Amino acid sequence: MPQRNWSEFTAAFATYARSKLATNERGTLLIRCTGDGTMLAAVYGNDNYRASTRARQEAYLVRQRLREMSASELGFALSPDGYTWAVLVQARQQPYQTPAGKLFQMEMLKEALEDTVQVAWQTAGTGNATR
Repeated sequence: MPQRNWSEFTAAFATYARSKLATNERGTLLIRCTGDGTMLAAVYGNDNYRASTRARQEAYLVRQRLREMSASELGFALSPDGYTWAVLVQARQQPYQTPAGKLFQMEMLKEALEDTVQVAWQTAGTGNATR
């Protein structure tokens, strides 16, 4: 994968999630890089990160869980108003060779991230998480 400015890309995604995905409180997306065809995943929360302790805890838990999964964080950013947070994720290399196998891997990562963000939100709301 070519070298990219992931911080800038993640900030652009956070801005996109704030303006275009504002009706969804949180979620994940797969992003295809048109230059080389690689796939990334993005996790976001539209829940007032700057003002909400729960939103900050949720993002922390998502990022912590990424370290335990077979994925790596490429970047973390906020929308300019601090309302939306976003994490850009790259799957670690798996032995899949075909385009269908690689897509399957990314779909599985997306589903795992969906579960992760929902559990993080619930955990942050119960106060059971430690930071």
